[in-house]
Amino acid sequence: MTPDASQAVTFRPRLDFNEELDTMTRVEDGKVFFDTGQGIYTAQDGEELAPGWRVFIGMDNFTRAVTEEGIRGPLLRVTLWTFTFAILSVITTFALGLGLAILFNDAKLRGQRWYRVAMVLPYAFPGFLSAFVWRALMNEDFGFINQVLLGGAEVPWLTDELLAKISILMVNLWLGFPYMFLITTGALQSIPEELMESARIDGATPWQQLRLIKLPLLLVSIAPLLITSFAFNFNNFSLIYLLTGGGPKDFNATINVGHSDILISMVYKIAFSTGEGRDFGLASAFSILIFFVVGTISYFSFRRTKTLEDVN
Repeated sequence: MTPDASQAVTFRPRLDFNEELDTMTRVEDGKVFFDTGQGIYTAQDGEELAPGWRVFIGMDNFTRAVTEEGIRGPLLRVTLWTFTFAILSVITTFALGLGLAILFNDAKLRGQRWYRVAMVLPYAFPGFLSAFVWRALMNEDFGFINQVLLGGAEVPWLTDELLAKISILMVNLWLGFPYMFLITTGALQSIPEELMESARIDGATPWQQLRLIKLPLLLVSIAPLLITSFAFNFNNFSLIYLLTGGGPKDFNATINVGHSDILISMVYKIAFSTGEGRDFGLASAFSILIFFVVGTISYFSFRRTKTLEDVN
């Protein structure tokens, strides 16, 4: 071949295919690659030829997820943490947002407008920027929290298994309470004042007013928003990935997963991690499981919301 008539290039095949043995032999060094039946040619030392090809494997990835201990154990642990993270995130943000909404809903409070603006400020900043800022603040070696607030302590906020999860919940509380503050403030203002006045005349204490009147009425209007908040936190990939990266790493697992990973961040690592361990099939199986889990919970939650509306 002469592309410019001044030099010649000879192209030779790098691989030699043996049709009878169904093997590929690399011409350069004579290494033989065998068809494993899984869509790729592999040598005896584990080296693979890319790209492979599509093969039908049915339910094999789902079977691996529940039978292989190196996958099943981390999957159960990550699933439990995902539910814990999503539920606690909704409860803590709702409780703090509601408390602040009740506090700043008093018309007699001076500077009420400015207090409300201050409460919304964390919601005004992009979430990924806040995650980066908190990651720097919680740095074990030079973070503001350790060096200034704790006087030079070396608290591993982001590298300890338990503290990393606590840090995630704290940062998510900072990011999530303004949203709950906004929706509960609007819901509180929609409650007729005559109803609350009647309760006070009947001798209801502030706690009884909150528990028996305000909270039931609030749940009717904001229950769908709480469900969507749960679904969002169940798949809150950006916070986990930007704050801790899912770490610290679980070295006992045969898949790429960390102790603070949730299901969606674990799926991302399995599918797109560089080097050994990339497995699109297994990641796809986990994604399908996530879809059914979130869909099922949302379905029954919305059914429950409809029941609340009928009762009221």
